[in-house]
Amino acid sequence: MSQPLEECKDEELPANTLEHFTELQQVLEMIENIKSIAAGTFEREFEQYAQVLSRYQEQPHLLDPHLEELLGKLLQKIRRQDLETGERHAAFKYLYIISKVRTYKVLVKFMPHELSDLEFVLDLLGQQDPKEFEQWETRYILLLWMSILVLNPFHMSRLDAYETNPNPTSNCISINHVQSKSTKMERIFELIQLYVSSNDTCSSMAAYLAAKYFIRSDIKDLYLERFLDWIMEQHQADTVNVKFGQLAAVAAILKHGKREDLLPYADKLLQWITSCQYKEGNDFLKYKNYVKIVQRIGLVHLKPRIASWRYKRGTRSLATNLSQATGAGGESAAMEVATEEGEEILVPDAIEEVIEELLQALRSGGNDIRWSAAKGLGRVTNRLPKELADEVIGSVIDILSPLEPHEAWHGACLALAELAKRGLLLPHRLEELVPLLMQALFYDEMKGYMSVGQHIRDSACYMCWAFARAYNPDDVKPFVHKISSGLLTVAVFDREVNCRRAASAAFQESVGRLGNFPFGIEISTTTDFYSVGIRQNSYLNISDYIAQFEVYREPLISHLVQHKVNHWDPAIRELTAKALHKLSLREPEYMAAVVLPQLLAKTDTIDINCRHGCVLAMGEITLALRNLENKSDPPVAYLSNQRIVELNELIQTFLDRNCYRGMSGELMKSCTTNYIKNCSLAKLEATAECLASWQKVIDSCLTTKSTAIRESAVEAFGELCVTYYSLDSRNQENEAIINAYLLGAENDLEEHIRMGYIAALGVLPSFMIRPHLAAVMDSLVKHSLTPLQAVIVGEMGDRENIQTYRWSEARTESVRALTKVVKTVGYEGGIYSFAEPANFNKVMKCLLKALDEYTLDNRGDIGAWVREAAMSSLYEIVTQCPPALLTSEHVHLIVAGFMQQAVEKIDRTRGLGGRLCCQLIHHEPRIPHIREHAKLLEIFPADADSVLWLFADHTFPLFCELLALPDYSKRVLLGLSASIGQLTESLIKYASSALFQFLRSNPQTVPRLCSEVVQIFEEHLLNERVTYPMLSFLDILIGSGTVESVLHDEANPFAEDIYRLLNLEVKGYKKLYKTATSISAFCQLLQVPRLSRRILSKLSVFLGLQHVHVRKTAATKLYEALALHGDVTEVPEDNMDEILTLLSETDWTMPLVEVRPLRNQLCHLMDIKAPVSGAAAAAALHQANADK
Repeated sequence: MSQPLEECKDEELPANTLEHFTELQQVLEMIENIKSIAAGTFEREFEQYAQVLSRYQEQPHLLDPHLEELLGKLLQKIRRQDLETGERHAAFKYLYIISKVRTYKVLVKFMPHELSDLEFVLDLLGQQDPKEFEQWETRYILLLWMSILVLNPFHMSRLDAYETNPNPTSNCISINHVQSKSTKMERIFELIQLYVSSNDTCSSMAAYLAAKYFIRSDIKDLYLERFLDWIMEQHQADTVNVKFGQLAAVAAILKHGKREDLLPYADKLLQWITSCQYKEGNDFLKYKNYVKIVQRIGLVHLKPRIASWRYKRGTRSLATNLSQATGAGGESAAMEVATEEGEEILVPDAIEEVIEELLQALRSGGNDIRWSAAKGLGRVTNRLPKELADEVIGSVIDILSPLEPHEAWHGACLALAELAKRGLLLPHRLEELVPLLMQALFYDEMKGYMSVGQHIRDSACYMCWAFARAYNPDDVKPFVHKISSGLLTVAVFDREVNCRRAASAAFQESVGRLGNFPFGIEISTTTDFYSVGIRQNSYLNISDYIAQFEVYREPLISHLVQHKVNHWDPAIRELTAKALHKLSLREPEYMAAVVLPQLLAKTDTIDINCRHGCVLAMGEITLALRNLENKSDPPVAYLSNQRIVELNELIQTFLDRNCYRGMSGELMKSCTTNYIKNCSLAKLEATAECLASWQKVIDSCLTTKSTAIRESAVEAFGELCVTYYSLDSRNQENEAIINAYLLGAENDLEEHIRMGYIAALGVLPSFMIRPHLAAVMDSLVKHSLTPLQAVIVGEMGDRENIQTYRWSEARTESVRALTKVVKTVGYEGGIYSFAEPANFNKVMKCLLKALDEYTLDNRGDIGAWVREAAMSSLYEIVTQCPPALLTSEHVHLIVAGFMQQAVEKIDRTRGLGGRLCCQLIHHEPRIPHIREHAKLLEIFPADADSVLWLFADHTFPLFCELLALPDYSKRVLLGLSASIGQLTESLIKYASSALFQFLRSNPQTVPRLCSEVVQIFEEHLLNERVTYPMLSFLDILIGSGTVESVLHDEANPFAEDIYRLLNLEVKGYKKLYKTATSISAFCQLLQVPRLSRRILSKLSVFLGLQHVHVRKTAATKLYEALALHGDVTEVPEDNMDEILTLLSETDWTMPLVEVRPLRNQLCHLMDIKAPVSGAAAAAALHQANADK
């Protein structure tokens, strides 16, 4: 039975958990082959070594079994006398990485501590230069090593009696002015002085060494006072450029030293540190060390003891607690070490100052400082008598006041948690503390444009966690309801993920330790670390689960209404409204009787956040209550007539107050449209005045610039029409709305205004559209096409603003609206529906035309939005309409259009086109009139998801198969020419390789495809969208060698046609880049012998044009072409070398007057006529006529 359980346990481990140090051999090899830091490969090898060890940063204990071996290897290298300095530095760098991963406190235990090493390390440290920043790791590790070496049990003065292992390093000159002739004690003292004064990483290690060195019995009398005096003197002389290492050294000595040794200096140190004023600046590092020193001075003053008066709960271990539950309960008290009742605790006067400083530090701006102060207060209070400790606790509690800043609240929460953990917060304080704890759990204050309180809520959860571990269940029992509901509220409704997780952990701890939280086990399994990690899941699912327990229902609802409806983050307000919708289904009476009146009252506020949240929440609650009313079997009315009247009047009130103007008006519009939608879905009784106010708000929202508000208004308008506008008495108003929207759609000044009205026309219900179908359809068809397309189709009435050709977003909206209209009206109802072929054909013609939109602006190919919308619309209509309406021509154009889009250059468009094409071919029931359907079924897989449509290497091989089918090949070639001829390297690679693979496998199709390329070029001549990429496509196609058979077939006009079309395309040479791109295509045609003279003449013209770029390109490409195909041209072979030399060595950027004679010389060598300008040719002809 146990085996499956074991397997299951392993599966539940995180995926990145490591089992053991697998790269040991690899690391040992790297250490063996360490190079000097000056070596070229050092950096790469060191990076690799650091990368391997850094994988164990989360689980460093896995290195422990091998640390001795790793350190042994590295130190063996370091100890070698003949080792080059650079290699020794490299070894220290390797050693530092181990220290970083495993921490120095663990590593130091594995360092060797023979006496012979002391001399070696001391000499090596003496040679280091603190200003050599690149080698700081060497100094760091040497100081760490020294900290274990100074712990040797022998008197330090004895080590000077004889030299241990004299070695060459001791004869080296000391670089850092620490005299080698001094005694070892003095040398170590001077090294510590030197390194605690360096503001780098080594200073913290020097502080650690100081703590180990100065507490030695033979050193403390000689050097401790001297060292402390030296630091005090340094800091009084210069309080600006403070050396943090010196402060850290004092703090470390106070931590590690014996109390009786340090007591004589405690008062002097306290007087010095408080006079330094380090807490007044903004330097948190200075203040942190200040707090550490102050609290440790306090601990030196007080004898170490565990307070006899502290709260004794027993052991803190859960396992022990559970095992003792069955045994005697009185043993726990015996385990506590208590002072004798009669012993009087003497408290020095300095303690008052220490506590005052720590209380002040709780208010500090630095997180670390508050944390350190909190722990310090806990440690000091533990050694105080009960009366004085009670005063301290009272002072901490006083900090939790509304007048204190947020930093103080955070510090106080941390301090109280620390006191509770140590059993110093006696249960009688809970009555005073729990209300403050509730305030801290929900602390969220706006400060300018940001909110503060996240850290306070987090520390309040820590406080609850500490309470759970500190107190017996009976002591906490009176406050269980408050604490449990508070924690659960934070766990599900806090904005920040760390607070939700902290509350969840505190709740679980309380359930486990106290066991008296209602329904604790069930809830704690649901509100785990991962489930509360996703905010939406917390708000909508976990809160609903918790609300099934009645004890928590009201606190959850109250929290949302009091704290979250007016939250500063709009996303939270929206989630709050949805959560209230779900909670309304659990507690409808409370919502209707208590919450709705509260929300209605709050709408009078000037706080826009509160108003926005209240309106959203009221809409959701109204919908939930109305849904419950409809479902209840004996009918129940939750919404009273009075409440319905108030809901009716709400929007009119906002209109009267001009709430929809200005910046705040945008927020009000978004919540009002949501409210109208929910009221419409709820079928709330609405008066004519109410409907008029709703319509007025929707009309203003449709013309706003915000896309989200427009979409929300369109949604609300659709629901409003369905629910309230179907009465016959409203025909006149409905007609007025449609006419107004049709007029608004004609707006040619602002794109967003047109988009709003068009989208609204798209969501009209069938009963409103049918009487005006022709007008609505004509408007949407017209606005789905560019002005030029509309003129061609015959839909353009009045002349439009020329700027509307850029309005691709409006055309996209129109295409979607047209599809919605087709879907809404349907195919039943004769002439007023799309069963009428004239209507249906008009829509199909419009959508097919929209497939050809390629509008460009500074955002790129914005026509792609329209093409994608048109593809989705065509697919939807073709798969849903009666098959009899589809004509053969329509279906063929749709399939061919999808295929073309599936091989064009934009990934997103290509992916959509490919997927829809595949789905259309395999659609059940079968779509009629698809040509070559059987072959298409073979080419495309039945499962559209089996192909990664966004990836060119997956889709192009599929679509190149279609080139074998004459019905589709021309459109596919058109798309391919756009993809292969553009700039994206990966796309060119996959598209061209798929095409050439097909051409090589199917040589019989090459002549037909070549003639189709010519047709495409001819049809789109001077249309730069097609011809720009076509020029590059021709260069790649002819250069690939796959069409050689056609090029050399004299009966096939392909080469002549391409030459002719290229000439027509670049005629006049006005477009620089088009001219330059065409040169490559011309040069490829040089391999056709019958064209070579004409091509050379053409290229000689390019060599004499005024554009420098064109001349350079022509010379480069002609050189390459002659080198490749010179043997098939009519260029005299004897002149070839001279021609190539002239092309390559001439500076074609020279002025034209210098270039043209060279060009003419080239023409002479190639045996062709040198070109002359039009004016010169005309003059020569005139002269010839005159001579006659």
